[in-house]
Amino acid sequence: MSAVLNIVLPVFGVILAGVLSRRFGLLGEDSAEALNKFVFYIALPPMLFLSCARVPIAEVINLPFIGTFILATLATIEISVVVGWLFFRHRSLSVMTLFGMATIFSNTVYLGIPLLILAYGPKGAAPAIIVTLLSNVMFLTLSAVLIESSQLASRRDGKWYSVLLSSLRNPLIVSPVLGAMFSWSGLSLPLPAENLLDLLARGAGSTALFALGMSLYGFNVTAGAREIGAISLLKLLIYPLITWWVGRYVFDLQDFWLDTAVILAALPTGALLFVVAQRYSVYVQRSAATVVVTTAISVVTLAVVFVWASP
Repeated sequence: MSAVLNIVLPVFGVILAGVLSRRFGLLGEDSAEALNKFVFYIALPPMLFLSCARVPIAEVINLPFIGTFILATLATIEISVVVGWLFFRHRSLSVMTLFGMATIFSNTVYLGIPLLILAYGPKGAAPAIIVTLLSNVMFLTLSAVLIESSQLASRRDGKWYSVLLSSLRNPLIVSPVLGAMFSWSGLSLPLPAENLLDLLARGAGSTALFALGMSLYGFNVTAGAREIGAISLLKLLIYPLITWWVGRYVFDLQDFWLDTAVILAALPTGALLFVVAQRYSVYVQRSAATVVVTTAISVVTLAVVFVWASP
């Protein structure tokens, strides 16, 4: 329980700092948007690149673990699509994409890696890094493509190849792909270049959380409580349960890999969801509220999962 609190409470502290800075007028009203652009275009690309480039491809090829993650994630997304369609009348591809992402995109970088290292030692980082790499390369990239496609379809002057051109300029797509290719090549970054990228990457997490707090000021966090409750249920309960079932009965994972897979699935929704929503001006309030609410609830749910896992 103390490990969970030691990681989660500082996250709330950074969000609260953003709320208070907006409340007392320390930064201008447009600062949240500017900070989100900084994260999206400046800090996030190096973070995504390094998170993929630093992982040797050989260490990522744990096929039963990868299969568990992909199959459980796809199953949860399918359930999310049905829930969003039937109960919340979501018909927009952009909104449905972010609704689904909210139920499967875990805060692996800023919560998952520290928690697993605290629980299992250095070996605990490997599952979190694998999930981070797969989430960035597969699902974050796919969500960006779907949103770009949806927004293109709504414009009369849109051309079919515009999605491809937009994708080639999108840091959410280009950065992890380049990082994975760099890892596959076996090359090493020059130390000055790696240090530069690392310095920029360090600002992504805290700045995203701070901007989230700024954006929350003036938002009614309780608006759409029924929808946010459904997302929280899917993210913090259904997704981990599906992951456990798939890992246990489909892929027969070893205890360490099964436990870490469930812990990673039980993490709250990552703040990058809000960054993407803000960037495309889609599902912004729900995304912000989801990050905050799932993070708050996860203080309890993660403690339960850690008691079950008994690392």
